[in-house]
Amino acid sequence: MQAVATFECIGLRWAPEQGASEIECSVRYRAQGEGEWKEALPLWFDDYAHEEAPQFSNEYRGSIVGLREGVRYEVELSLAGGLASQTVTVETRSSDFKIARVVTLPERIEETIAISEGGNPKDGYVLYQAGEKGTVVDGRNSDRVNVLVEADFVIIRGLTLVNASQHGIELGKVQDVVIEDCDISGWGQDLDDGWGRNFDSAVFHETAEGEEKTLKRIVIQNNSMHHPRANSNSWTQARESRNGSRHPIGPQGISFINAEGEIVVRHNRIYSDWEHMFNDAMGEWHNFGYGGFPVRDSDIYGNWISHCWDDGLEIEGANQNVRVWGNVIDSTFGAIATAGTSVGPCYVFRNIYLRSRKGPDAYRGQFFLKLGGEPRSEAYTKGRIYVFHNTILQPAPWEGTDETSGAQAGLKFSTQRKVQVNVQSRNNILWLRHDNGHAVYDGQSTELNDFNYDLYNGRVQAHPSSESEGIHGVPVFAASLREGAIWAMPLAEESPGYDAGARLPNFNDDYFGNGPDMGAIESGKPLPGYFPIER
Repeated sequence: MQAVATFECIGLRWAPEQGASEIECSVRYRAQGEGEWKEALPLWFDDYAHEEAPQFSNEYRGSIVGLREGVRYEVELSLAGGLASQTVTVETRSSDFKIARVVTLPERIEETIAISEGGNPKDGYVLYQAGEKGTVVDGRNSDRVNVLVEADFVIIRGLTLVNASQHGIELGKVQDVVIEDCDISGWGQDLDDGWGRNFDSAVFHETAEGEEKTLKRIVIQNNSMHHPRANSNSWTQARESRNGSRHPIGPQGISFINAEGEIVVRHNRIYSDWEHMFNDAMGEWHNFGYGGFPVRDSDIYGNWISHCWDDGLEIEGANQNVRVWGNVIDSTFGAIATAGTSVGPCYVFRNIYLRSRKGPDAYRGQFFLKLGGEPRSEAYTKGRIYVFHNTILQPAPWEGTDETSGAQAGLKFSTQRKVQVNVQSRNNILWLRHDNGHAVYDGQSTELNDFNYDLYNGRVQAHPSSESEGIHGVPVFAASLREGAIWAMPLAEESPGYDAGARLPNFNDDYFGNGPDMGAIESGKPLPGYFPIER
C-alpha cells in the first residue's frame, strides 16, 4: 500500500490479491487520536492492462481531500465482504517550513541569481528573501532567466522578477523547492513572426527526453504571474512560422516538462491583458502518456486564472491522484483540459468558469472541460476522471455583442472520434449560452462513462442513460458571498438544483439543508477559504 500526502490531501494506491473491479474498496479516515471515523469516496479499481506501465494494472487508487495541514491521519481500506483490509498512518505536510539559513537579497539586482546552495531534510530550507524595501531582479531582456535554482530545499520569497528574456524562474533537477509571494512579469521573447515563443514561462523546468525525471515536491503559492513580454496567437490567428498552424503558441505561467510529481500550485494569480495572452496558464506538451502535468500526487487549487488563448489549466497525462479544485477561470478559450488521462484518478471539483472566447474578434465560447484523445492514443485514455460540483456561469456579454459571455459547452469530447473512458460527473451546474449547446458531448456514447445528477441546459449526447437523474433547467443564484465578486454566488432556495445534489462522501459532507446543492458553492455556508480573492 502507498500513501502520499500533500498539505490537504492523501493519495492512495493498494493492490491486494483479492482486488477486482466488482469488489468495492471502502475508505475510512480520522485524525490520529480522534474517535470518529469519516467516510471517503471508495477507491477506483483499474483493471486495464497498462503494457507500458504494468505497475498501474489491477490496483485500487484514489484520494482523500479536505484535510488539515500538519496532522497525522489514520486511513483504513477494506474490501467488501471482509476479503482484505489494511490500515496506514500518514501525516499531511505543514506550511511551517523549517529554515536552516536566511539569505537576504539587495534592493536591486541586474543579473541572474544562480542558487546552488540549499538545505537538507534534517536542517531545513535555505530561504532567499527580499530585503526590507523589496528586491527587484531585472533581466533587462538580456539575462535568460531571473533566478536559476540548482539546489534542493530552497525557498524563494517576496522577489519582484522582471524582463527575463526567457523564464522568470528556472528549476533544475531539484526537489523540495518553495516559490512564494513573488511578482513575475515581462518574461519571454517576441519571435520574428511577431508572436511569443512557446513555453517561455514565469516558472519553468525541463528534463531532457530519456533522462531520469527528478523534479518533485515543488510548491508554488501566493504569487502573481502576469503580463509576459510577448503574445500568444489565438485559434483564429495562423502562425506562418509553424506552417500556418492556428494552435495557440506562446508564453505560459508554469511549464514543467518531464517532472516527477508531488506538485502543489495554490493561491496564485496568473493573469494579463488582451495584448499579452498566454497559451495555457500551466501545463506541458506530453498530453498522452504516463507523464504530463502535474503527473501524480499533486494539487492545483485556489488560483485565479485568466487571459489564455487555449486552456486555463492543461491537466493532462498520467493524472495519478491529481486534484484540481477551487480555481476561478476567466477569459480563456477553454477552462480545464484533462485529455487524456492515462492513470487517474483525476479529481476536478468546485471550480468556477466565467468568460470564454476564441480570439480577439471571435466571441464564440468553448468548453468548461475538454475530454478525450485520438483513437491512436487510446491506451492513454483509460484513467478515471471525477467531475464534481463545478459551476459554469454566464456573465454579461462581451462589449459589442448581444449574448452572454460564458462557455458554450460543458463536458466535451472535442471531436466525435475522441475517446476517454471512466469519466464520472456529479452535481455540476452546466449553464450554457444557448439551449442548443452541448452540456455533455461524448460522440462515442461510451458505456463506461457516467454523466449524471447535473443541472444543465442544452443537449446531452452520450450514452442513453446519461443524466437520467439530472435536472434540465437554468440556475437561479442568490446574493454574492463576497462583495463585488460576480462569481461567488450560491443557488437561491427557489432554484433548480438547490438541495438536490447526490451525496458524495468526503466531497460534500458539510452541506446545509436537506441535501447538497449542485454547483461549486453551498448555500447557507461561508465561502470556502480556498477560493481566490478577486483581483
